[in-house]
Amino acid sequence: MPVNIVMPKLGLTMTEGTIVEWKKREGDTVKKGEILFVLETEKVTYEVESPEDGILGKIIVNEKESVLVGMIVAFLLKPGEKYVPAPGKIPETVKPAAAPAVKVPAGKANIIIIGGGVGGYPAAIRAARMGAEVTIIENDALGGTCLNWGCIPTKALLHSAAVAATIRNADTFGIRNKGYEIDFSAVMKRKNAVVAQLCNGVQKLLTAKKVRIIKGTASFVDPKTVQIVQTGEKITADKILIASGSKSGKIPIEGIDGPDVMDSNQVLTMESLPQSVVVIGGGVIGVEFAQFLKGMGTDVTILELMPNLIPGLDKEMAVALEKIIIASGVKVITGAMVKSIGGTKGLKTVRYAVGDKTAECAAEKIIMAVGRKPDFSSLNIEGTGILCEKGAIVVNDRMETNITGIYAAGDVIGGVMLAHVATAEGECAVKNALGHESIMNYRVVPACIYTTPEMASVGLTEEEAKKKYDVQVGRFPLRGNGKALILNETEGMVKIISDKKYGEVLGVHILGPHATDMIAEAVLGMNLEMTVDELAHAIHPHPTVSESIMEAAMTLTGGAIHMP
Repeated sequence: MPVNIVMPKLGLTMTEGTIVEWKKREGDTVKKGEILFVLETEKVTYEVESPEDGILGKIIVNEKESVLVGMIVAFLLKPGEKYVPAPGKIPETVKPAAAPAVKVPAGKANIIIIGGGVGGYPAAIRAARMGAEVTIIENDALGGTCLNWGCIPTKALLHSAAVAATIRNADTFGIRNKGYEIDFSAVMKRKNAVVAQLCNGVQKLLTAKKVRIIKGTASFVDPKTVQIVQTGEKITADKILIASGSKSGKIPIEGIDGPDVMDSNQVLTMESLPQSVVVIGGGVIGVEFAQFLKGMGTDVTILELMPNLIPGLDKEMAVALEKIIIASGVKVITGAMVKSIGGTKGLKTVRYAVGDKTAECAAEKIIMAVGRKPDFSSLNIEGTGILCEKGAIVVNDRMETNITGIYAAGDVIGGVMLAHVATAEGECAVKNALGHESIMNYRVVPACIYTTPEMASVGLTEEEAKKKYDVQVGRFPLRGNGKALILNETEGMVKIISDKKYGEVLGVHILGPHATDMIAEAVLGMNLEMTVDELAHAIHPHPTVSESIMEAAMTLTGGAIHMP
């Protein structure tokens, strides 16, 4: 039978594509993996490969024409075939041309990876490079939460807000600005294009490594077998890695499921900019959404249960960041226990208590940003005997569960829910699964917040360090840094915590421009058990914001140069 070549879906938000150029013509012999055509979606171009050998029998959609995702654009024939069916929507059983599943022996794999997010797909690539036959099962889009609903789209939106801020402050740099306009639709389209490009890249990487990709929901049959819910296919493997990720958390209050109450996924698909929002939760997700929306012109209020924003952050740094956020025009209410959500569509009210006093605030939209929780509800792990505690899968430092041959990594195990940690855990898991020795070490894990200015940290906070060590603390304010002054971003500082006896660096905290990039220096140094003396004597390039790290270390070894 003819093979349907369809317009592939290259991201969660892609709905249609335009054929830019056909690389093959009707009647051409085509080899599996050869480029059939180039498509464009949201100003990003992609090359679509042939899913198998054949002859390009009929082109249905011509160059410069646009069609919806899933519509047939051409037919691939076997030698001697002449029948060409009428164009229509792709049947559910046909795989898109852009996502050919690599054929492996039916029902067999060395290792099955459940979840194609940042805990799963790098692990799949690593396992394939180690010679394993890998099957990855993803029930949504490759890239998972990070690429589609978390790290990447939120940072793309925050960068648009930062560009708007630069334009607003252009006069400071001698650029006479006559005004600007925020096109929210264009902002969201750019975000979608970035996401689509990265998801397509993940697809190509997996395909290049001959990883079999299955779109569907995995469910355990037994400790070595999973079934694809949608098709009934059963796959067995000696090793299985669970990397199914997490989902947005909720608090059990009245009105939580009402209209205009959004989780993070819904914020990322908004079609219009709300005039006002209340963000429930002042953690990383909450403050990033707050800064983005404020930068777009929305009135924003944050309600946070704890005494400060970003609970768990070094307190001095958290207070400094909170002051900057408040100065930007965001209203912050801490110590607020949210009681209920009411109101009507278009004007919601949030009732909350601070101490023994009750109050209300109103807004067009409510954003729930109270964290995330492990998601393995569809996996039927109860039938495997996998141990779970507090809603998360329990693993050891080799990422092994209590069931031999089953591993878990990423948000599904709770703990440190960070994309880069999930990747490290996934790679650790497959190394052990394939007979190598790997131990997961959480001693030096960086954490970043993409506010303006950025916040990044690694190691112990001052409060944590004082409980275990006799410490010394070095600080350097960015107002003494030349590059920060050039950028007109002098708010913030670098803070270094070290052991007083040996000088070993125990924690580094940076609030300022490029903090999320600069923290890598501290990560490497702390992995090598760096001392403040070594850091202070490492020559740093000038002028850079990174000099502030050196100067903060100098305050502990004889005094910083650019500080009284």
